[in-house]
Amino acid sequence: MKVKYDVIVVGAGPAGSTAGRQCALKGLKTLILEKEKLPRYKPCGGGVTPRAISLLDFKIKRELIERECCGVRLHYGRYEIEIRKPYRLTILTSRDKFDMYLTEKAIDADAELKDSERVRSLDLTKDGVDVKTDKNTYKTAAVIGADGVNSIVSRYVREKFKPRELALALEAEIPIDVDDDIKDSDVVRAYFGSTPRGYGWVFPKKEHISVGIAGALSGFKNPRDIFINFLRMLNLDTNVRYHTHLIPFGGYDRVTYSDRILLVGDAAGFVDPIFGEGISYAINSGKIATNVMVDAHETDDFSKKKLAEYDWICRNAFGKYLKDALDISLLIHKHPGIFVKVIASNRSLLDKALEIPAGRIDYGEFKRWFLIRIPYYCVRSIFL
Repeated sequence: MKVKYDVIVVGAGPAGSTAGRQCALKGLKTLILEKEKLPRYKPCGGGVTPRAISLLDFKIKRELIERECCGVRLHYGRYEIEIRKPYRLTILTSRDKFDMYLTEKAIDADAELKDSERVRSLDLTKDGVDVKTDKNTYKTAAVIGADGVNSIVSRYVREKFKPRELALALEAEIPIDVDDDIKDSDVVRAYFGSTPRGYGWVFPKKEHISVGIAGALSGFKNPRDIFINFLRMLNLDTNVRYHTHLIPFGGYDRVTYSDRILLVGDAAGFVDPIFGEGISYAINSGKIATNVMVDAHETDDFSKKKLAEYDWICRNAFGKYLKDALDISLLIHKHPGIFVKVIASNRSLLDKALEIPAGRIDYGEFKRWFLIRIPYYCVRSIFL
């Protein structure tokens, strides 16, 4: 027997849990479908920015915060640059616990959750969508696709991501009885120069460190060897279990809606192409999708033309800034040596850029600030 829902959310990450919670709070009969058994491991550094936190309508439990970071240290060849802020730039958490907490908030709002249930296909009809899983078939008026970079739902909206639009990441969690400087640090480390259009990172946690590399999929040759060499460079154990995952570069022009369907978070490609941060965009797009779906229910109009409003709002809320970030990231990774040299001689540049993930400025404001200073920065870097 088909169960009728107002909206079905596919995926229980930050985007899906946010959309599920907000839809339920606004009176929609909501089902969240998640293919994994929750809580589930999520390969990710676990950084949650102040911008992301500010978008939540509840506080994060203190026990979820494993580390608060107020600084960033950049490495490239002989250069090492550290910038500290008087405020936190990110909190570090374990994604299995953080994501489960967001899902519990959705359940508390009366969203229904079915985990360990994989969506196989969608069948769009004149009066709704049949969502077919490996266990059941559900009837709904509309679907929100929050099922990540390898989204099943996105197949009914657009073509797959192209290789040039994706980054490949390799990440491992290593016990914290290592370098004391890393263990006791409140600084996030980033290493440039070893991967195409990417970098390596070290995130300090409570009982371990998250170590990883990421680079553009289209030019990433021998990623495992590069990762092992990265661990060796850090004097870390190379005999570790590591995970791989894909990350979409935000800023490309992509379709995010169709009849009765909206895409949010990674499924929509909403990820910062410089910092690799996607949680704030996941939460924001989940909230925007909710408002559009509520309006669609009130007008009984789930057409592509009606749902185009979602795309317009996202573009104005953050899409144009992701485009700015993409342009900047392509420039940075084309000339990483010049980029680091300019920062080394003009520390105010990095200092200002770090206000973006902190939620104090956006890429548009940073771009305007930077453009008027380019001649000065270039001249200074020549004489470094």
